Order: sequence, then structure tokens, then C-alpha cells
Amino acid sequence: MTTIDPEIQDRDSGGPRAMGRVLALLELLARTPGGLPLADISVALGVPKSTLLNSLRPLVTDDFLVVEGVLYRLGPKAFRLAATIGSAYDLPRMVRGYLRTLADQTQETIGLAVLDHEMKRFVYIDVIESSRPVRYTMRLGMSGPLYSTAAGRVLLAYQPDAYRDDYIAKARLVALTPRTNTDREVLRAQLEEVRDTGVWLSLGESVEDSAAVAAPIFGPDGTVLAAVSLGAPTDRMATNREALVAAVMKTAAHASGGMAAV
Repeated sequence: MTTIDPEIQDRDSGGPRAMGRVLALLELLARTPGGLPLADISVALGVPKSTLLNSLRPLVTDDFLVVEGVLYRLGPKAFRLAATIGSAYDLPRMVRGYLRTLADQTQETIGLAVLDHEMKRFVYIDVIESSRPVRYTMRLGMSGPLYSTAAGRVLLAYQPDAYRDDYIAKARLVALTPRTNTDREVLRAQLEEVRDTGVWLSLGESVEDSAAVAAPIFGPDGTVLAAVSLGAPTDRMATNREALVAAVMKTAAHASGGMAAV
């Protein structure tokens, strides 16, 4: 008689692997509202059909999935769950843990910035200050220009074309420091670079001897919701540039649910 290791059985039927399979299945069907047959689901998830059926049957029974002929689609309970999750969506509270981890890892000041569309400025809605004696200072509620800051450029870069074009055409590009760019076409190119790289590093453009790096946080629909910003004195940023940029991008990707900047 063949016995199954309880740990393996747990992973395959009711443990972490099965949970991950169900979540991947729901995401797959959400992207294909017309439905998919078992064979296509099996290929897309890389799971044998016989194993997959063990996950599908209880989901159909509990109305998370519906079956029409050979097609599986999301059921009413899946949409009800999505609505419940959506109603609990709170960006600052959701990403606070990621910001805290970034602050602990880097020992630099971390901010969460959003766009004030009417004022055409960014605003910090959460801040974790560095405990270092010499540090970049952010304050909750503090706002700043879009054209000369890391967070501002990131938020502006992912706005609709009409909004970006209007800003570039009408904004007063004042030189705040000798490093501030005031050329509109250069700004346009910088915004394209943000979209290409998913990050922006600003060195002394708004405040001399201060630097910041920012990356976008995307919502469930792919639109930009906020920017994670890390601020530091210019010399520390220059010394640790590669590591700090990578840490901010990693934090933004986690806060976006794995959605990469494009």
C-alpha cells in the first residue's frame, strides 16, 4: 500500500501550493472573462489537469466559479469577494509596512507622495524620518513641485498625455538651485526616461546638498497611485546610489502587487 507524506499532501491539496494555485486561477480567469476550458487553464498555470480538478471542484460548489459547457468562469462569490477587498483598500495603511522596512534597511527618510491634480504639486501623505543626525527632512502634508523633484517627476510621468502636455506647456519652471532644469523639452525627455526606467534620481535640483530617488506605486487597474520617495544628503546618496535605487524600486514593486513600471 502506498502512503503519501502528510507534508506533501498538505502542499498539494490544502497547503501553500494549493492556495497559490487558487489565487493564480482567479487572476487568470479575471483576465479572460469569456472563460477557459480545463486544458487551457492547465497549460496557463502549469498544473496537470487531474491535480487542477481538485481545486476547481470545491470552487464551483462554493460559487467562486461557474461552469458553462467546458468553460470555467468567475462566479458570483468571486466578485463579491473582490468587492469586499476593494472596499477595504487603504493605500497608506496597506504600504506602511513596506515603507517601514525600507526605512529600517536604508536608515534614510522615506515618504509616500501623491499628486494634487488641481494644484499640480505632489503631497506627502506618509513620512518616516531617518534617525540620523544629518538627514533629508520631509513633513506630513508637505508639498513640492513636479518638475524638479524625484517624486514629482514620477507622478507626472504616468499621467495621461493631455495632463503631461498641459503641465509642460504652462508650468513655471523656476530655477530653485543651480541644478534645476528649466527647459521644457528636457523635462519632456526626463518624463520619458522615467517611463522607460521606472525610477528617477534627483540630485540637488530642489534643495542644494539633498537628493531623492522615487518609484511609482500602481493600483489594481494599472494607474499610478503614489510614489515611494527616499531622501538623503547628496554625499550619502552618491556613495550608496545603486543600492538605494534598487531598494526603492523593490519597495514600489511590492507595494504595486508585483506590477512593474512600464
